[in-house]
Amino acid sequence: MLLAGTASAQIVQSPGDFAFFKEPASKNSSHVAKETRVSARVMRDFLKSYKNVSDEKWIELRDAFVALFNLDEIDYQVAYAKNGNWIRTIRSYQENNLPQDVRHMVKSTYYDYDINLVQEIEKPRDPLVYIIQLIGSTEIIKLIVCDGEITRLQKFRKSK
Repeated sequence: MLLAGTASAQIVQSPGDFAFFKEPASKNSSHVAKETRVSARVMRDFLKSYKNVSDEKWIELRDAFVALFNLDEIDYQVAYAKNGNWIRTIRSYQENNLPQDVRHMVKSTYYDYDINLVQEIEKPRDPLVYIIQLIGSTEIIKLIVCDGEITRLQKFRKSK
């Protein structure tokens, strides 16, 4: 069964488990389709989970739909399989929204760095994963924090 309502969607062919979008497509974007059929099951789950959201943008991937929206200063990307099953949620936010225990763990090790961006990844049956970008005076570091452990993913030297 299709069409719980009509939603705007951008069609993207993106392989892989995650697609990170910097910002939602604007209503005036030439890449946004006029009408996309989002399954009733996807819309039901989305509306049940996010009652206070009304301005989401939908992107259609090869095998999924992704809703993009901002709620309480947090950017959301909520992905559903075409059959309606929830795949994952990515929340992007600043340091002030990071859980205190995770912030303490990162800052106690990287005390000379500022937390620039956090991406929190939630998937069914998996622990929460935090991808954290740190900025220091000479370096930019990207960390993964999961299950109480910090792993350095990338390290870049700033250009002078």
